Amino acid sequence: MNSPNLPDAFKSNTGAHSFKGATSFGAYLQQTGLYENENDVTENFDNLVDETSDWLQNKGFKQAKVLMDLMLECNDGKTRQDGKTPSPLHEMTQAIWFISCIEDDLYVEDAEAVLSVIFTHDLGEDFNIRPDALERYLVDNGIPRSEKTERLKTSFDAISKRYGKNGDDRHTNEYDYSCTVRSDRDASIAKMFDRAHNIMTLIGVKDKSKMADYTAKTLQLQNDNVKEASKDFPSQEPIYKTLQQLIRQEIQTCYYYMVDTGKKITDDDNLEDHMPEQGFKDIPLGIHPLIVSAERIRHTYPDTHLEEDNASLDKKDYSTNDNADLSQ
Repeated sequence: MNSPNLPDAFKSNTGAHSFKGATSFGAYLQQTGLYENENDVTENFDNLVDETSDWLQNKGFKQAKVLMDLMLECNDGKTRQDGKTPSPLHEMTQAIWFISCIEDDLYVEDAEAVLSVIFTHDLGEDFNIRPDALERYLVDNGIPRSEKTERLKTSFDAISKRYGKNGDDRHTNEYDYSCTVRSDRDASIAKMFDRAHNIMTLIGVKDKSKMADYTAKTLQLQNDNVKEASKDFPSQEPIYKTLQQLIRQEIQTCYYYMVDTGKKITDDDNLEDHMPEQGFKDIPLGIHPLIVSAERIRHTYPDTHLEEDNASLDKKDYSTNDNADLSQ
């Protein structure tokens, strides 16, 4: 199904979703050769931001571009606990995954609206930004108040579990929160990308019991979330089911870290075969949903998961917690 909400800027002589001569945004990022592993992504993060900014500008997504800039400004100089990985890589990776999905014709009702929520989904909790303040920022930066900004405020409020890191939880439990998120057209999609990225980066969390708890809760709530969101927004059912399949496969990959049966993790080509058939095409290896986790596992347990001639490699330290707060 084609996405009628995508502007004419997508169209060119080289294909519906071409970017700088490549067949898609993801294909272009692959062709640069700058994002082949996590270290490459960290070293070339500014390039990744610039390319995404160009993509947004080419598509005429002014609101999403302003909100991406706000997110980057709020996180300026902040890193994960390893002291190297830029904090906003979390949002940027999700945005690139989402772009890959819509360029592979997974339909959403408003692509820019979903990107806007992806870029802002942590600003409420991390920086105590409220919906009205978010709208004022847009107005101050050339985006007039409209039905679109009103919808953003609603989605932003739905996805914000609390306002401020020490703020009160706004829901009685995780199920209550999931019901709120899945009832919103744009937050229901953005939250699944957020969950998928959190699971991809779980490898290295010191407490494996917390990791097991997080994945179990995800599986318990996900079926209901996809079922109910698909009822409310039936045209978006394919992307919900695609993300559901991806998250299941991510969790399956995580099991190689959580338990040791002696079975070696599958190779990258096989991991690619287990990706959803639609969406997530041409994702660079350094932000690939399954390969990033697999590489972390291989270097955490080289005796089990690396080839024999690579088993003597120094272990890469993934003991730092990339997701200190797994409550979402």
